[in-house]
Amino acid sequence: MSFADYLNVFFQSKIGLIFAFVLGSMFGSFFNVCIYRLPKELSIIKPRSFCPSCNKTIPWYYNIPLISWLYLRGKCAYCGAKISFRYFFVELLTALIFTFGVYKFGFSLKALEFIVLTSLMLILFFTDLYERILPDEITLGFIPIGLIFAYFSPERGFLESLVVGVIGAGLLFLLAYIYLKIKGIEGMGMGDVKMLALMGTFLGKKAFLALMIGSIIGTIVGLFIIYVLKKGRHYEIPFGCFLAIGTVITYLYGDNLIHYYVTHFLQHY
Repeated sequence: MSFADYLNVFFQSKIGLIFAFVLGSMFGSFFNVCIYRLPKELSIIKPRSFCPSCNKTIPWYYNIPLISWLYLRGKCAYCGAKISFRYFFVELLTALIFTFGVYKFGFSLKALEFIVLTSLMLILFFTDLYERILPDEITLGFIPIGLIFAYFSPERGFLESLVVGVIGAGLLFLLAYIYLKIKGIEGMGMGDVKMLALMGTFLGKKAFLALMIGSIIGTIVGLFIIYVLKKGRHYEIPFGCFLAIGTVITYLYGDNLIHYYVTHFLQHY
């Protein structure tokens, strides 16, 4: 067997999956830094991790992914301030993303693409949820990475991803502009437009399916928030969260959804 085959066997083993889980949790710790700092336009490199309440630098033994949050019971070791469950949750989700990626796709470029895309969607989900911001460092910064993956992808080509990214973002911008002119209020921000461009580079033409799925989920959740939770019609819905969900669903099950639609609906016409 080649070296790549040995790596594939390793990552399909229990030890390999545990390794992927631990590695993912470490990246999740870094993603928490991105989620907290990028909307505030702070460096994600310096300074080291610190408590948002007392600004004390967190030593490495209080910064072990998953374990430290559980050990400290979700509190700062110095000032006792509550540390959001989000930190633990993001580390756990990222660990599961890494584990699932190598379990489903093995040691492959496809696994790397899945891990990168889903990790980006995870960061965008939480920055939009908490701050209503989709940072350019993610949406625009990773478009070249998506195009590189597209170049090597047998499912979509470089040109398809480039065209869909441009056209998709352009159409969404046009819809947002028309809504603004008609309603006089902003229906979606430029962050959503840039995010769709990113989605297009990773998904190709299936980005429109992701947009549709995200819109359906967003509409259902939005109606619940407005009419059940009584937040009002002008409550700002974090549409990027639903685009992120739609993107992951489409990446994993897009072909199956399209096949189901064609065989169960289009065949009757």
